[in-house]
Amino acid sequence: MKIAVVGTGSIGVRYLAAIAASESCTLCGICDINEEAAKLYAEKYAVPYFTDYKQIPEKCDADAVIINLPHWLHCEVTEFFLDSGIHVFVEKPMANTSEECRRMIAARDRSGKHLAVAQPQRFNPVNRRVKEIIKSGELGELCMTTEFRSDNYFRDARPRWFLKKALSGGGIVMNFGAHSLDRLLYITDSKVTDIAASMGNIKNEYDIEGHAQITLKFENGVSASTTLFGYASTSREVHYYFTNGALKMVDFNKLFRFEAGQWTPVELPPAPNSLELGLEEFCKLLRGEPSDVPSAEFGLEVIDLIEKIYQMQ
Repeated sequence: MKIAVVGTGSIGVRYLAAIAASESCTLCGICDINEEAAKLYAEKYAVPYFTDYKQIPEKCDADAVIINLPHWLHCEVTEFFLDSGIHVFVEKPMANTSEECRRMIAARDRSGKHLAVAQPQRFNPVNRRVKEIIKSGELGELCMTTEFRSDNYFRDARPRWFLKKALSGGGIVMNFGAHSLDRLLYITDSKVTDIAASMGNIKNEYDIEGHAQITLKFENGVSASTTLFGYASTSREVHYYFTNGALKMVDFNKLFRFEAGQWTPVELPPAPNSLELGLEEFCKLLRGEPSDVPSAEFGLEVIDLIEKIYQMQ
C-alpha cells in the first residue's frame, strides 16, 4: 500500500518513521504547508513533497493518506481525499463536531473507500493486558475505574491552535478526554448510559477548558471517573477496582496488580508501539483482512460523548 502523510507535526513524524519500518506499506509523498519541513522530511525519506494537499491525487499515486492536521481541518480534508478515491486514516479526535463526523462517514459511503480513526488505546499493551484480566475473571468482576491525568496543557511548546476552541473543538476534554473515552469503551466493551461532568479554566485568556472531572456509567454496571488537570505535570494513573483485587496503570506503560495486601508488577509482553500497531491494522483493513482499527462509527461515538460532556459546562 502506498501511503502519503499530510501534516508533519509530532505525530506525523512518527508515522513517517512507522511507514518506513513497515513491511505492509510504503511512503509515497509528504505534505505540509511549511515547505521547509516538508522538504526536510521528503529528502530524508526520498519521496516527493507538496505544500497543498490537493496536489496529492494528481501528482502522487497514493492508495491512502494519513491526516495529521489541526482538528478543524479533519472534515474537509477527509472529504476531499475520499471523494478523490483515496482511503483515509485520520488522527483522533475524528473531527470537532458529530455533524462533521457524519459528513465524513457520508463521504466514505458515497466513495466506497475506507475511513478509519487513529484512536490508539486498544493498541497499548497495558490496556490489552487489563482487558485480558477482566475477561479472565481472575480478579472477580470489574466494579469501577478512576483516572487522574495531570499535564501542563498550556506549555509553550503546544501549537497555539490547540488553545482556540473554534480550531481545536475544545481543550483538555477534546484532546486528552478522547483518549480516556477510547480506553474506557475498549476496556468495558459497553455503552455509556449516564454522564456527569464539571469543568473550567483558571487561565482566562483562553476559551477552552483546562481542567475537568467526568463521571460515566456503563450499560454493564461499571462506573468510571476521570480527572483531567492541565496546569502542571504531576502524575498519570488509572485504577481498576475488582471484587477480588485491583490493577493500577502508571504513565500508560506500567501495570501493577493488588492482591493479598500488596502491589506487584505485571509482566507485559514486548510489543510495537501503539501507533505502529494501529498503522498495521489500517493496512489490514485496506487489504480486506479482519482488522481491529477503530471505525469511523467509533470515532463518531467518542465525539458524541464529548459533546454531551460539553453540554454540562
